[in-house]
Amino acid sequence: MTGSRVVRRGGAEIRLDRSGRPRITAGTLEDATFGLGWSVARHRREQMDLTCRRVHGRLAEVVGPAALPGDRWQRRLNLAAVAHECWELLPAGQRQLVEAFTAGVNDATGAATGHRPWAPVDSIAVAQMLFQELASDGTELRMVEVLRRTLPPEVVDFLLPRHDEFETGPDGTTPAGDHRPPPPAALRDLVARAEPARGRPLVVTDRRPVGSNAWATSHAGRAVLASDTHLTLTSPSLWYAATVAYPGVTVTGVTIPGLPVLVSGTNQHVAWGFTRLPGDVVDLAVPATDDAVTRRETIRVAGAPDEVLTVRDTRCGPVVGELAGEPVAFRSTLTDPRAIDFGLVGMYDTATVADGVAVLTDSGLPPVNAVLADRDGGIAWTVGGRFPDRAERGPRGFSAAGGPSRWLPAERLPRLVDPASGMVVSCNNGNDPARDAGVAWNFFGGYRARRVAGALGRGGAADESATAALQLDVRAGLYTYYRDLALRHLPEGDAPEPLPTLRSEISRWGGTADRGEEGLAVLVVFRDLLREELIAVLTAPCRDYDPEFTYCYHGHESVLRRLLDALPHGLVPPPWRTPRRFVVGQLLLARALVAGRVGHERPARWGEVNRLARVPLTAAPQPDPEVELSGCAETVCVAQPDFGAAMRLVVDPSRPERGLLSVPGSPAGTGRAESETVLRWAAGTADPLLDDRTGAPGRAGPPAVARLAHRVRAALRRGDAG
Repeated sequence: MTGSRVVRRGGAEIRLDRSGRPRITAGTLEDATFGLGWSVARHRREQMDLTCRRVHGRLAEVVGPAALPGDRWQRRLNLAAVAHECWELLPAGQRQLVEAFTAGVNDATGAATGHRPWAPVDSIAVAQMLFQELASDGTELRMVEVLRRTLPPEVVDFLLPRHDEFETGPDGTTPAGDHRPPPPAALRDLVARAEPARGRPLVVTDRRPVGSNAWATSHAGRAVLASDTHLTLTSPSLWYAATVAYPGVTVTGVTIPGLPVLVSGTNQHVAWGFTRLPGDVVDLAVPATDDAVTRRETIRVAGAPDEVLTVRDTRCGPVVGELAGEPVAFRSTLTDPRAIDFGLVGMYDTATVADGVAVLTDSGLPPVNAVLADRDGGIAWTVGGRFPDRAERGPRGFSAAGGPSRWLPAERLPRLVDPASGMVVSCNNGNDPARDAGVAWNFFGGYRARRVAGALGRGGAADESATAALQLDVRAGLYTYYRDLALRHLPEGDAPEPLPTLRSEISRWGGTADRGEEGLAVLVVFRDLLREELIAVLTAPCRDYDPEFTYCYHGHESVLRRLLDALPHGLVPPPWRTPRRFVVGQLLLARALVAGRVGHERPARWGEVNRLARVPLTAAPQPDPEVELSGCAETVCVAQPDFGAAMRLVVDPSRPERGLLSVPGSPAGTGRAESETVLRWAAGTADPLLDDRTGAPGRAGPPAVARLAHRVRAALRRGDAG
């Protein structure tokens, strides 16, 4: 969209603000959606096309053999056929919306640009991509099945605890935890029979806490929403910011290029944001031997012969692998054409959080937590998506006959509106309302939620600038346990090198994930090594039974700490003989791994191992500036080289002009503006959510706000303020 800053197309006026974000004004919702399609396509058409290819198993056509593994999986799921069925099932109003968006895309990038025509099912493909980014692939079901087939029940229960170390309720309260000691006899028996795990593939799959932080606070009749979505950091960004306006409605927020609706944002009455809910929406099953229909998929491969893939479809879903010689079939709400729709557009017309809860619980979303705030001070939490109506709660293995086909009705989905605590908090963490409703069980750890709730309870984040500062909190208290463990076992006084240097390095760690910190890099790797060694020993029978076995229970922090506390009671893994030798051995290995990563033996700064490295989404990605990131997977400010806050939003719906929005990339995704925006994002600088000014991009936010945010961030790092 070069040249003019104002364009009129298809009944819509598109005006670019100083950050290059479009403000689309039209006389109807359909015309405004046409304008959204036009704007996104002018900026991100290549990204949109590659997304469709990846989701429907056609990426090898342009990438070559390297894309074949992903294409095979997608073709087995037959998502292209699911998308066509989904299109036929959409309500008429939503079909009109998608058709308007499609017309806008094709008006902007027609045949003259060399692009194939965009089709309505392509927008459904983008929705499927978002679903796959947030939903399960069934690995945790295979894990539970193998655990139950190979280990004593008390060990399985120990490895799959209901609550984690930092359990936090959706209202920010701290429920009673599960502090049962490990079953010593059964664990000692497994350790005694185990052999050193050297040379074996890693057994622990520590998946990133995909899905973000969101919270809302209510005080003195005002509510503030914070939403930061943690996803793969890509070039260009996964998110695209825009404003859509038509008579009586103005919505500002972000979307994924290719979707016909803004996903998160505010309509100046209600604001909403999402975090990942690890929904219980997948079933794995062993199909009957006579239950199979064969289909063949031809995969075209650039620079190589076509590949013909034979797929076995069953009543339980397509066969995607095997276990102990038996076929395993996969079924998910992802493969059900009824599960995805664009009912989210109903949020455009909501006036209260109660209205928003009604829309979200009845929309075809991926499994998500939703946090809402309204201009009258109302706040709420609920879940969105389609969830099977299961009798079983908690960890599950394989299902009989592929699992249930009925969905939980919207009125039975959990929700919390205007709690007495004055806050709602969702950071992918577990909570009893979601567990008891049967919508999820493999939750991520609660440290980030506990940290946020503690800050809010102390009166922090009462306005937009303080809320934005809390989003940037890099206090890494989870690693305090591992620092103390290391210092208990490292010798004091005279000792051979590098033990004194290692002790000094760990002792200097200041408790944060600031890029300048020393000691944290060793502690992060140290924790990973401890976890792998201990879990590998306990699950050795699982790996013997299933060479593909991985332990992918997200809430395993309490499991690891109980095992470490019980080391003196016969749980030291072979070949180590004492707890001290085991702990110090992992520390030395951690330091060697960090030194290999940074290329020197000096104590490494956290920023040296945490450098930005975005994943390219287009054929000619923008080169990244050299940026050292503050934050880690266990801080409120999640930041890893290719993963972190793909969007940060802060807004009080009653005064959106004071809202803030930060995305790691420009709308166009290229040029000087792209590099400058990435640098501003990495520094924690946000743009105004609303900016009606046109012209060259400039610095956003008054200096006083920037100074206040700096002071609050400093207090958060010290741990003495909210």
